[in-house]
Amino acid sequence: MAFRSPIGSEVERNNMPVNIWPGSWVDANAWTGNNPPKYMLGPGNPAFHTGADLNLPGDKDRLAQIYSIGDGVVRFAQLVSKTSWGNLVVINHGTVNGKPLFSRYGHVEDIVVQKGQAVKVGDPIAKVGNQFGVFPYHLHFDISVTNQLDKAPTYWPGLDLQGTKHHFVNPRNWLRENFNSAAEKLPDGAFASGGVSGGADEGRKPGDVKPLPVWYVIDPNGAQVYKNPSLTAEKSTILPRGTKVTVDVQNGRKDAELIWGPIVGGEYNGQWVAIRRNDGKASYLSTNPPQ
Repeated sequence: MAFRSPIGSEVERNNMPVNIWPGSWVDANAWTGNNPPKYMLGPGNPAFHTGADLNLPGDKDRLAQIYSIGDGVVRFAQLVSKTSWGNLVVINHGTVNGKPLFSRYGHVEDIVVQKGQAVKVGDPIAKVGNQFGVFPYHLHFDISVTNQLDKAPTYWPGLDLQGTKHHFVNPRNWLRENFNSAAEKLPDGAFASGGVSGGADEGRKPGDVKPLPVWYVIDPNGAQVYKNPSLTAEKSTILPRGTKVTVDVQNGRKDAELIWGPIVGGEYNGQWVAIRRNDGKASYLSTNPPQ
């Protein structure tokens, strides 16, 4: 197991430079050492910043792929509200350096993971968003070394400097120092790097039944339904963009190119759709409706 940047190409993330953020990516609200910056969240609303605001100049980061920084289990992946956080993802990475470790990704679009899903380092989880036009495109990314985000995924300390420094760390420095670190203990349901994400039984405990979220077809060309998880399998129908469909990601399949999920319920129960490409360059379904 290792930890990598949440943004950038595979080559950039596997060869993280000294400053950690790849290429032209910049942190608009960077920590200085162990001290968070104080900034204006809005007019008359100052706060200490919990992590990094990662972006590229001129909104060139619009819908850029976001990746899990390490192995873990998704604890939160949904819309908070269009005026606060937008879409948010929180991942539990277990225990690292004797402390809990959680990563949080805010203002995102096209979430492709769900609560309870096991992820590996480098797995695509969402794309850079702008909280439905509230902000310029950027990724709010922070790292917490307590269980606070497990209890309250949207936790924001505001002007509580002690709380900010207690629950959060300088994300750039943490990634630099833990580039090749391993978790002493992964969370229940996780699997260490080297396994295959999306297998039939991975990430599940006996008797553990989770409600399945509704997914939306976001590909403008629609989503082809197959009788089996293969591009060479018999085709059934095409689901138009915007179609709601329940997909059991935990019982999905992964081949050399695609992540597949079986449809649950309805006319096409038991048939298969492609959720996304393995390299993260294209997503076909999302837990958020297309804009």
